[in-house]
Amino acid sequence: MVAAICYAWLLENKTRKGEEFVTVPVMNVKRGTMWKLRQASWLFYHAGLDVASLLFSDEVDLEGLMMARKLSMVVIGQDVLRINGEVGSQCTILTDNYCEDAYDLLQTPVLKKLLLAAILLDTQNLNSSTQLSMTRDAEAVQLLSVGLTPNYRNTLFDQLMQDQRDDSFLEALRENYGKSPNESGHETEEHVERRISERKSPSIRHPETIIQNLDKKTNAKTNKVSPNSANAKPSSSLPQGTSAPQTKATPDASRGKNKFFLAKWFGFGSK
Repeated sequence: MVAAICYAWLLENKTRKGEEFVTVPVMNVKRGTMWKLRQASWLFYHAGLDVASLLFSDEVDLEGLMMARKLSMVVIGQDVLRINGEVGSQCTILTDNYCEDAYDLLQTPVLKKLLLAAILLDTQNLNSSTQLSMTRDAEAVQLLSVGLTPNYRNTLFDQLMQDQRDDSFLEALRENYGKSPNESGHETEEHVERRISERKSPSIRHPETIIQNLDKKTNAKTNKVSPNSANAKPSSSLPQGTSAPQTKATPDASRGKNKFFLAKWFGFGSK
């Protein structure tokens, strides 16, 4: 999830003025599922992310928009940001990309916290007992920790691994993701076991989708996902692992939000 959000912002930042599309991350889960993904939910809450601006799989008709040739799409971890055993986290690769293409954005507190937390979760706080090399991950963590308190990394990781039950956090969950399964009356023993299993998982990664809403005059066959990204590939059909609700296609995949609504997550205005 973090990789999709931060990658979308990087692409949006690289988009040339006058381009007739906007880059948008789509979470590959329903909004209400965030009650079960407590690590991700708490991280968004802790970092101050405006989750009302996020799009989830039950809020956008990807298949309908693709059939109407109004978007192109890439999948995180499949089309872009592949780990291939070289690093422990997709966000390590993404941090390198920011250093090359948008280093100034790494000074944004929200962005730094999101990338840092994702790397710590994916590498179990740079646990050297894993089979992967941690050299690049450690370098990324060191870079993202500049300006933070000396023990912030360990404190953040400990908080992410805890079962957060703060009243203000629970209220934020209700406000941003709707009623909890308990309140909705749909909690079952299977749901409880699944939630506990997901909470223990060290990673909050999902095969998220990056889409670009195209202008009607744009040729979807030749449009690239990013004008400056050689690794981003347009897709002509829904990739495996991506779900789309069967609803009527709408011209705007961003639910009527301002074209640069991504910017407010990180405290930036329109370009």
